[in-house]
Amino acid sequence: MRLFKAFSKIVVLVLFLSLLIWSCSEDSTGPDDENGDQLGWAIGGSDGDYGTILHTEDGGTTWIRQGDSLLFAGVNFSDICIIDEDNLLVVGSPQPNGNYGVFRSDDGGDTWSVSGSRELANLDYDGIFALDENNVWIVGEQGSIYYSSDAADSWTKLDVPTEYQEDLFFRVAAKSKDDVWVVGEKHVSDDYPIMLHTTDGGINWERLNPIEDLNVNTGGTPGHYLGIKVFGNSVWAIGGFGKFVIRSADNGTTWEDITGSGGNCDANDIFLLSETEAYMVADYGGIFSTNDAGAHWTQYYANTNNWVVGIAILNNTNIWICGCPGGGNEYSEIRYSADAGTTWQEQSPQLLIDNPLISMYKIRFIETD
Repeated sequence: MRLFKAFSKIVVLVLFLSLLIWSCSEDSTGPDDENGDQLGWAIGGSDGDYGTILHTEDGGTTWIRQGDSLLFAGVNFSDICIIDEDNLLVVGSPQPNGNYGVFRSDDGGDTWSVSGSRELANLDYDGIFALDENNVWIVGEQGSIYYSSDAADSWTKLDVPTEYQEDLFFRVAAKSKDDVWVVGEKHVSDDYPIMLHTTDGGINWERLNPIEDLNVNTGGTPGHYLGIKVFGNSVWAIGGFGKFVIRSADNGTTWEDITGSGGNCDANDIFLLSETEAYMVADYGGIFSTNDAGAHWTQYYANTNNWVVGIAILNNTNIWICGCPGGGNEYSEIRYSADAGTTWQEQSPQLLIDNPLISMYKIRFIETD
């Protein structure tokens, strides 16, 4: 009997200690996953060997590197598109061997292949957008706009007027298969950044110039667009210098300057929660949100002075940002907020800390059941 009681006490003690150890060792640096797995990818430049694709299956608590040095040799990735948890597309600079920098994965990033079309020119591709697997666009150098209707198995070049064929396009967004927006660097023939819009799938393109029309401050230098997003009839475009934000509530017919504080730096990425709610990130640790279509902005502080270049949001409150050295920090970083930007914690993997030359450019998340 005594032996049984002693054994029972030992069992209870062991169970208590096990629960204590489990509770102390449970990692609390990532988001609550009770609603499903939060899958994320972050892309960036080369570490001197090959382009960087990082993947997390636990909301950023841990990251692994995907891809290999042979396929991604010398590539600097600039944008990523998550079609679903298995199908991914990334774009970047051409490889030293002459292959263009457009890659895809159909197994969640475990393996990658060069996008199969021989119709792509050997150029830098800077932006990618997908409505779904059957409607994907990429943009880049020399006025390049390509469209795929088959998950990047093949590509069709969308022609633009001659005067735009030397322009550099950075980003693309679409409201539908026919209604597409493209933005980029300063137009080759004037001092205003390029913005093109089509409502017939790329047969005809119209250039809009709201930066000139609104007399937007670009810091006294020719401006550039670094992002464009569409939500319903609301179109938002961002860039620099001047950290500008402009918005149209009627699909581009009229525009307003909603820049806010401005400053001599770039607005780099924007995430829309609705037609009137958005988060925007900028150089030197800039993180801002608005819930009234830009009439007022709230600034957040993530204890970083880096250029914040990418942002991803799930469920309106879980926010991830990525950035690259620009304000004195020694390495690129990934940071996470569980409370819509009020407080932040670092999620930078050791790879970024050990390789300060890697620059992270975009971060994207999806949630699965």
